[in-house]
Amino acid sequence: MVYTAIRDNQPPGAMMPSWQHPVFARIGAMSAAALIVGSFASLATTCSEPNDVQSWEELGDTSPSFRRQNLALATTGVASSLWVRFAEQVTKIPGTSPVAHHISYNNVMQARLIGAYGTAGILSALVWARTLPEEHRNPLTWPKRIGDGVSKALVSLAPDSVDDPVQVKYSLITASMLIFTGMQTVCNMPYSVIPSWTSRRLSRAFPIYTFLGAVTAFDLKEATENGRLLIDKNYRCLSNGMKGFGSLYLGARAGAIFFDPSFPEHFGMVTQVPGLAVAAMMMVGLTLRSDEK
Repeated sequence: MVYTAIRDNQPPGAMMPSWQHPVFARIGAMSAAALIVGSFASLATTCSEPNDVQSWEELGDTSPSFRRQNLALATTGVASSLWVRFAEQVTKIPGTSPVAHHISYNNVMQARLIGAYGTAGILSALVWARTLPEEHRNPLTWPKRIGDGVSKALVSLAPDSVDDPVQVKYSLITASMLIFTGMQTVCNMPYSVIPSWTSRRLSRAFPIYTFLGAVTAFDLKEATENGRLLIDKNYRCLSNGMKGFGSLYLGARAGAIFFDPSFPEHFGMVTQVPGLAVAAMMMVGLTLRSDEK
């Protein structure tokens, strides 16, 4: 997705203003990969650690983040598949005749991408379903269970103790990620370009991954409150993924500002909302704070 969206001739005839422009744009967009790797690594770590768990259900009961991360990855996979399917409509450029698009996949490439994202999403959904208690295995009960879980999480965003800087950190990251996810999803340009900085190319795809970041940050907030953050290996994987995201994202922003000769002239959408751009960088900067109090 990142390579096909951020390059010359997308749409045909459109050229990048400098060689640095697509490099830093791709690095910024690929920062989401750190969150994905961290999430899968945490799941693999949970499964591989020695314990007395005898079933998938017990695994879900002993590790709330296991269920939550699987459900988040299922959502991410399905949403990515839908974005690929409708990328041509999502990335169309208003006012062009004939209508131009930043992305137009051929049938083979589209099928491959949908298959890759869809398979990951379906597998995560199946694992999530296997970990549910027996009385909740009926798919008709899932919307209520998911709605209850989301509602509980939303009213639990505040840290248990405002005197704990790590709890506060992850609480702020969770809330900020949710806000930016909503902005990118429902707001018009130029607001939806933050925090991705990718204009119409990927700004509607990036909220898929800031949503995953919000779920990850919430898991880390709970782990901090329960005293498990620095003990359980799966939370270390999530924390490292979050720090990787922050490092790549801020590195890309610094590269664009200080080393891309096309800045700020060719960053029209971003320069229209400089306050939001700075706020996003400050929010992401929290991810690099140590998990030590």
